[in-house]
Amino acid sequence: MNAIKHRAENLNNGGSVTVYYCGYEKCESGHFWGPAVRNQYLLHYVISGCGTYVVGGETYTLHAGSCFLIRPGERTLYTADRKDPWEYMWVAFDGFDVLEILRRTGLVNRYVVAVENGEEFARYLREMIEEFSGGSLFKVMSCFYGAMSVLEKSAHGGAYTREHEYVNKAIGYIKSNYGYPIQVSDLARYIGIDRTYLYRIFFASESMSPKQYLMQVRINAAKKMLLSGAYTVGETALSCGFSDASSFCSRFKRCTGMTPKGFIADNQKHRADE
Repeated sequence: MNAIKHRAENLNNGGSVTVYYCGYEKCESGHFWGPAVRNQYLLHYVISGCGTYVVGGETYTLHAGSCFLIRPGERTLYTADRKDPWEYMWVAFDGFDVLEILRRTGLVNRYVVAVENGEEFARYLREMIEEFSGGSLFKVMSCFYGAMSVLEKSAHGGAYTREHEYVNKAIGYIKSNYGYPIQVSDLARYIGIDRTYLYRIFFASESMSPKQYLMQVRINAAKKMLLSGAYTVGETALSCGFSDASSFCSRFKRCTGMTPKGFIADNQKHRADE
């Protein structure tokens, strides 16, 4: 077995996405892992050979050029073929922006995808693995997002349409301005398209309205501020685009099922139990 596996908690920088570890393995005949669960998202890319992946009562037979996703907390089993065992690379990641990444790469409701430009995807993963152990965090994350961009292109048939560009522009505007009292009409005016048209193409791409996406970005940003311990609830509310602490607390509880203080206490309890 020729395996390269890197682990480094020093790369856990608390950002919107964290790469926990990544690696490469050329499996022996029949090599398997599981049934068991993982704590982070784990994405494998099959370089050569084949094997099977079992999750949610389904069995997938995978060959070179395929990616399979393991979600945290789900029981999985994957096994290398006995005659032609697979060789793969992997990356483990998690963070506030993972759901958006899964949407954009076609993995939000799927476990397996085919990569159209496998050589480019593999190059990003190899560079990430090489850089991970003692290298630059910025280069690691650059390679990670580069790999995700290849998956995004595959999800859209290898090319962007005008609608994809509009949606991406809207998302960029939201992420840059969520701390201000922006409206959907501001988004449409910025992009230069009709508000109703923006709603339709945005919902088709992201499975939610622009307004819902804006609220999701605000709540995720608020979570990071609350967990940092450096800001009060009032400061967090104003920084994330809410008019006051009261409206923020009400919306936060509606979205998460907890008050901001309850969210902090629950997170501290989980950390103490680890």
